[in-house]
This record gives sequence, C-alpha cells and structure tokens, in this order.
Amino acid sequence: MASTSKHHGDVAIWIEKVINSCETPLQELAARKLTHLFEIQYRDIDRELGWALSRRLRDALDNKFYSQNNSTKPLLVAGAVN
Repeated sequence: MASTSKHHGDVAIWIEKVINSCETPLQELAARKLTHLFEIQYRDIDRELGWALSRRLRDALDNKFYSQNNSTKPLLVAGAVN
C-alpha cells in the first residue's frame, strides 16, 4: 500500500489509513515514523496548514493506541524496561 499522490493532503490521508490499520506495536512505531517523515517532508507548506495536518496525524495515533491501551495491556515501547 502506498500513496499514489505527492500532494500533502493525499499523503496525510494515506498515513491516517496506515494508522487505522495498525494492530501491533511494531506497526505503531512505523506509523509514528511515517508521521515524523511527513512533518520533515512537508515542513515548507503553509505553517498553519502543516501544523494542522501534523496535529491531526498525531491525534489519530494517540487516540488509536491510547484506546487500545485502556482496553488491553499496554503496548511495549522499544528500549523500555517492563
């Protein structure tokens, strides 16, 4: 699965789809990396728009995995000692 467009809106929608399909901690980590790379790649777009898209992606990640953590045991974090 890959984004078919380089437009920042299309890429953000694609990343949201990736976030929604995540089921494991490794997939969550990959989605967080995608979000970070999105912020780097599109940092030159309108400041307010870039901030809004980044916030939307981070909120989607936090909402998905926070709700999973409340319903099941916490996800493992790379490098963390449990």
